[in-house]
Amino acid sequence: MDYQCKPLKNGRSYKVTVPGSKSITNRALLLGALAEGKTLVRGVLFSEDSRVFMKALEEIGFSVKIDEEKKEVEIEGLGGRVPTGPERNVYVGSAGTAARFLTAMLALSGEHFLVESSEQMKARPMEPLLRALEMLGVTFEYLEKPYAFPFRICGRKENGVREVDLNIDASSQFLSALLLSGVMCNEDKGCKILCAHIHEDDGRIWCSCGADRRKQLFCGSGTDVSV
Repeated sequence: MDYQCKPLKNGRSYKVTVPGSKSITNRALLLGALAEGKTLVRGVLFSEDSRVFMKALEEIGFSVKIDEEKKEVEIEGLGGRVPTGPERNVYVGSAGTAARFLTAMLALSGEHFLVESSEQMKARPMEPLLRALEMLGVTFEYLEKPYAFPFRICGRKENGVREVDLNIDASSQFLSALLLSGVMCNEDKGCKILCAHIHEDDGRIWCSCGADRRKQLFCGSGTDVSV
């Protein structure tokens, strides 16, 4: 669809508010939960996916204060931890960011959760991320189909693994999930994630992340990018 823009008239002032981003909103919400203390996220896009994400954070036990009129959300994080307690139910709906990002955070926390989704999300890819988390010592109980929602997260045991393989053909959100929540890995030596994107000339992406929250992304060209 084409949109025709009319020239602005001289002598008039205009104020335009650019809508927020659903993708950036959910990433900012996760970072707020992972941070220490209160984080105020401004310019939030209130959509079905972001509302599911906020509700899930509340179900986990985080303090989330929402002001839709100001487009702001305040989250109180615990510095790379989640609130402790008995098994909690978390619903991620059809939001890919909620499904991948929250799964990684909950799995690496060592706590117990029952994670459920919409029927649509049950059919979307999750296996590469779940296998990578299993390599890091996470135990899952799959309640319907293997490597698909719904599932229980049954804790995590340190197993000495320092390198995991991750295929991101189906979604780069798998990598984003581990990059963002990798700060929850408490091992002194950190964890190296080797990712393969097979359909781009067999390009390879390296990412290292550790408890000191320093992360670097190494691309197949050899270029170093600080994250």
